[in-house]
Amino acid sequence: MNANTRTSILSILVVLAFFGLVWLYVREFAVLFNTIGAKGLVLGSMLVAAAIAAGSLWRWRERFTPWERHTPEVLFILIFSVLFAPLLGSLINRTLGKTENQSFEFISEAPYFSSNYGLLKGEKLRPTGWYLNVQENGRQHKFKYTTQTYYPLTRPGETILLPVRKGLFGCRVVLLK
Repeated sequence: MNANTRTSILSILVVLAFFGLVWLYVREFAVLFNTIGAKGLVLGSMLVAAAIAAGSLWRWRERFTPWERHTPEVLFILIFSVLFAPLLGSLINRTLGKTENQSFEFISEAPYFSSNYGLLKGEKLRPTGWYLNVQENGRQHKFKYTTQTYYPLTRPGETILLPVRKGLFGCRVVLLK
């Protein structure tokens, strides 16, 4: 196998890995929407990734000298690691957690409608999913799910139980589908 063939195969594998990461990231958006403390998780993941990437670049700085010649590579490593850090942080937080039922005060459950291409004439509207608004210790939370209405007969102020996974980093993920 010559060098051009190896380079081509490696390039194809890198592109497939990139598309796989983007696909995982898109699927993780729904989990991040239902994460209590997602802002801290995302920012913390980005800061840790920036520090690890900068430390790694500093550790192997001889590989990147002269810096002017390797600026695109260095920027790619820094930007790529910071942008994909929330995906890794969310996956680690969620997979290494413990699931329990937790009580919340019910506020409302409302349908939402989403269409990629708009509404067609005569199309019957059906909800794409639902938003669940709850309150916990005076703080309101909004969760999103798509399968069915969970609380159609519940009145505001009643206590409901939701499956919550407390993650490794302390962020809680409400497991609604």
